[in-house]
Amino acid sequence: MGRLQTGGSRCPAPRAGLQIDWSDPDTLTGLLGGILGLAVGIGAPLFYISRDRADDKKLEELRELNRQTFKETGQYLTEEEIRAFRQPRWTDRREFQDDD
Repeated sequence: MGRLQTGGSRCPAPRAGLQIDWSDPDTLTGLLGGILGLAVGIGAPLFYISRDRADDKKLEELRELNRQTFKETGQYLTEEEIRAFRQPRWTDRREFQDDD
C-alpha cells in the first residue's frame, strides 16, 4: 500500500487589510449613520432613566410636603397644587381607550 504524502506545511498567505475609500460620500454617510444610531441607542434610554430618577425624587418630595400639609392643616394638597409642583409626564397624558 502506498502512503499518502502531503507536501510541506502550507499556511495561507495573510490577506491584505480592508481598503476603505473615506472620500466616498456613501461611506461617510454610512459611518455617520452608524455613529448616530449608536449614540441615540445608548443616549435615549439613559435620558429616560435620568428623567425617571428625577421624577421619583420630586414625587418623594411631594409626598413629604403632602404629609406636612396634612399635619398642619388637616387637609391634603389639592390636585391643582400637586400639578403646579409636579408636571404630568407624557405617559400621564395619554388616554387609554378600548377600541374593540
